Amino acid sequence: MTVESASIHGLAPLRNHDFRFLLGGFAIGQMLMPLQFITQILWVQHNAPNDIWLILVALIGASRGVGTLIFGLYGGALADRYNRKTLLIVTQSLLIGTTVIIAALMYINPGTVGGFAAFFAFTFLSAGLQSIDAPTRLAIVPDVLGPELTPAGMSLNQAAAQLAMPVALFASGLIIEVVGFSGAFLLTALGHLAAVIFVALMAYTPQSDQRNVRRALGFSGAIDDIREGFRVARSHPQVMRVIALVVAMMAFGFPVTANLGPTWITTVVGVELKYVGFVVMTWGIGAFVAAFALARFPSISRRGAMVAAGALLFSVSFLVFVFDNNIVNTIIGNLGLGAGMTIAMVSSTILIHEQVPNEARGRVMSIFQLNMGAAQLMTMPVALLGQWLTLPVLFPLVALVTLIIVVAMTAFQPKLFAASTGANGP
Repeated sequence: MTVESASIHGLAPLRNHDFRFLLGGFAIGQMLMPLQFITQILWVQHNAPNDIWLILVALIGASRGVGTLIFGLYGGALADRYNRKTLLIVTQSLLIGTTVIIAALMYINPGTVGGFAAFFAFTFLSAGLQSIDAPTRLAIVPDVLGPELTPAGMSLNQAAAQLAMPVALFASGLIIEVVGFSGAFLLTALGHLAAVIFVALMAYTPQSDQRNVRRALGFSGAIDDIREGFRVARSHPQVMRVIALVVAMMAFGFPVTANLGPTWITTVVGVELKYVGFVVMTWGIGAFVAAFALARFPSISRRGAMVAAGALLFSVSFLVFVFDNNIVNTIIGNLGLGAGMTIAMVSSTILIHEQVPNEARGRVMSIFQLNMGAAQLMTMPVALLGQWLTLPVLFPLVALVTLIIVVAMTAFQPKLFAASTGANGP
């Protein structure tokens, strides 16, 4: 295959009417999502008492993690039973409401235990809704594109999101300076609104294997469906190896580099608030470069090896990110973190989509999405240790542990490198 033909094949999903709408709504939402996360972190950091501010910053991640773990598996069951288009519209509409409420709490800024409790409660609810949206959105892509174009579509999804992300990250500090924390957070509701409009314009109808499932989904039915999802995942050893590696990478690496990354940059590296966006946007740049490369060469079949390579790049970059506490290392580390995470996530998603049947795809993708729940939940113990040991002492230790775990998991699982898809290109 020539580079030119690979490039054309990589852009082929854009000819699909429904995929263009799905991609457009997703890209706009992803452009504003980092602004939402950074605004929450910096608002808590700015308003919390000095002796517990790091713990409360970590509680944002813990709230998201619990929400993801509680709602995530149930969301996968919903995605396998109901019209995925309708489910996306409902979750994004509800996310508009939670965003407005959180912005209002930021504006009122009660500074009381009750005020912070409400803030974290709606953060938990928002994460729960997003954990329903994520496996549904991932499960609908093969429905829209079919198996041949799914790898290219997944890569284009990430490329579009990562192209938009640096813009939001670059402007995040400046936006907060101009409109305040509440105004910046309220602005992110436009991303959810765009997603609702774009998804509503899709002509999508469920495939027959999904339309034929029973519709009632009570608690016992949900539990049965979740068990079936785990059974399907276990029946595909390559899928389980990939999920295990990504969960390990994210559980140890994401809390420090993403959830507590802005805190590290502002308090340890010493970057001023208005310039934070210039530094954190390098994560998005690295992610975009990786996503663009994956979209350009969608015929790569050795996806297991790509997952391992992405995890190793992420782990090494994590070590660079926290080494020597200077801005150069932070920027270089951020570039590698964004690229490594994108390579691992996109390759994992493509592999899972190819190996798992459509009727169970939502549930298996929700199991895969538990990596984010574990990552968010781990933020609290990391912060508690950081409050005790200090961040400059703890973060390099966590980076070293992450690298050792990822190297060990890839070295002792040679079959991971053999995990492949049937993508052979045009």
